[in-house]
Amino acid sequence: MKEKLTNNLGLKVLSLALAIFAWFMVVDVVNPLVESSLEVPVEMINEDILTKANLTYEVVGKKTVTVTYQVRSRDRYRIKTGDFYASADLANLYDVTGSIPVNVEVASRETRSMIEGTPTAKPGVVRIQTEELQRKKFDVIPHVSGETEEGYDVGDITVKPQYIYVTGPVSAVGKVSSVGIELDVSGANSDVTGSAKIVLYDANGNQQPDLMDEVSLNRQEAEYQASILKVKTLGLDFQIEGEVAKGYRFTGVDSNVKSVPVEGLKSILASMSTLVVPGELLNIEGATGDVTVEVDLTALLPDNISITKDAAATAVITLRVEALEQRNLVFDTSSLELTGASEDLEYEFASEKVSVRIQGLTEDLDSLGPGTVSGRVDVTGLGEGVSFVEVQAELPAGFEWAGSDMLEVRITPKEAAGPHESETVEDSQADEGNGQH
Repeated sequence: MKEKLTNNLGLKVLSLALAIFAWFMVVDVVNPLVESSLEVPVEMINEDILTKANLTYEVVGKKTVTVTYQVRSRDRYRIKTGDFYASADLANLYDVTGSIPVNVEVASRETRSMIEGTPTAKPGVVRIQTEELQRKKFDVIPHVSGETEEGYDVGDITVKPQYIYVTGPVSAVGKVSSVGIELDVSGANSDVTGSAKIVLYDANGNQQPDLMDEVSLNRQEAEYQASILKVKTLGLDFQIEGEVAKGYRFTGVDSNVKSVPVEGLKSILASMSTLVVPGELLNIEGATGDVTVEVDLTALLPDNISITKDAAATAVITLRVEALEQRNLVFDTSSLELTGASEDLEYEFASEKVSVRIQGLTEDLDSLGPGTVSGRVDVTGLGEGVSFVEVQAELPAGFEWAGSDMLEVRITPKEAAGPHESETVEDSQADEGNGQH
């Protein structure tokens, strides 16, 4: 068998080549009619019919058809997809099945001359699914990213237009929760302006770029202007007004907010060092206990100055008021200082001890120790005899004298000096005179 195949191999190859050439020659001369096909996209026409009915549609399945036609073999290579035009007229929609007949046309006279008969499309229809059309209004919300230069913050942001309309199938528009723009303020220390593309967001705040293919927007971009403001921290200055009730004392201010960061024009902030909480808001007139008030700090700021967005705008302020306590302090009468005493009189107290009442805060009274308070008695204008006086206490700051027991004092004239005492005094004066000479 091998010998039969390899015997005269050259002649056999030549015979095959001549056969193929002969076949091509026959085909070229005969130019037979052959069937061919191309995949052609289908164009939907008269869409306004559904739009007027407030409907939109979506093609179910392929958006192309296979166009089959007959052409001479020599012209087959000349036929292209663009030589056919396939369309589906929405005016011919069959509501029950949602199908529309496909019409195929030959694009040029030259192509028609090469094609035998009428080209056909498979499938012969396209199917669509209709849905109610919705047009919904959305505010354009700016989404800020990045950090401004240290000491600055983002103020008011103006967006134009403030809102847009999203139009599309109810199911698609329902997926849109909000509409906005992305605004980067990285390193900004002055106002930022520009324009940005409209972005669609879902309920979780995630961007939905794929929805842009399902809906249409009346505006694709929005212009923005973001004011960049200077930030400064102001300590609260509490101005207290009024007097507490008798027997009580104002002891200080507690506040959940000690300072507040504010933002605004640099020129205005330059003149501000504190934020004053005025006395009409912090009144303790007649108070017998703590006074607590809530203060809206924003109402205390001048125009064009505002509290930064993350800071507390309300301060809870407590004005501490404590009752005063009285305690008795016992003095040795021998330690009392006399004021207004006469050199010609002698003063003798009837008792060795006297009690003085001191008023102050409990904690302060506990700190009083021996020797921290001294007493005095004013005998100005008192003559010979028995008198009753009050002891006054020399008190440190924070304490008040609240009265004392009446102290009996006997006042007598001083005894006259005897002869021996007179001589002694005269000798002393003489010695002093001699010493001067």
